[in-house]
Amino acid sequence: MSLHGQSKDALAKTKPGAWRYDVEAAGWKCNMTDIQAAIGQVELDRYDSETLPRRKAICERYQEAFANDDRFITPLLKDKDRESSYHLYMLRVPAASEADRDAIIEAIAKREVSVNVHFQPLPLLSFYKKSGYRMEDFPNAYIHYSREISLPVYFDLSDAQVDTVIAAVKASVQEVLG
Repeated sequence: MSLHGQSKDALAKTKPGAWRYDVEAAGWKCNMTDIQAAIGQVELDRYDSETLPRRKAICERYQEAFANDDRFITPLLKDKDRESSYHLYMLRVPAASEADRDAIIEAIAKREVSVNVHFQPLPLLSFYKKSGYRMEDFPNAYIHYSREISLPVYFDLSDAQVDTVIAAVKASVQEVLG
């Protein structure tokens, strides 16, 4: 019942093309140990001075690469009232169907880059289907999900690796969509 009833843990979802998971039952997300909490305390101490600036730099590098390319919709990272935590970079490919998006993810994986789809709409997951939720009732959620690819954003990602991600995404979109 941990991991909110998910059928896969985070490690299982890192294998190329294996990002899909299901929620088979309502569960709890309560799997932090004392050691993890201690590490978290250290990470919180360096969040503002190291972690956030690095994540922001990675996301800004992605913005520069994709913002002026009509094949992509970049996420809103900041406006006059709020700013992202730069935890995720959810790029959208507006011309892609869900099948196209999945083919793009596979093409990216063949270039030895790991990307993901971070959020699946709840009506696609077994527990919620059984509870009566229908994807047809949430068309906006589906359209955003079907076109979204989450790019890696983590502290140790080097600029050269970010450039590799960018090149893999652009080449894969070209390969799949032309």
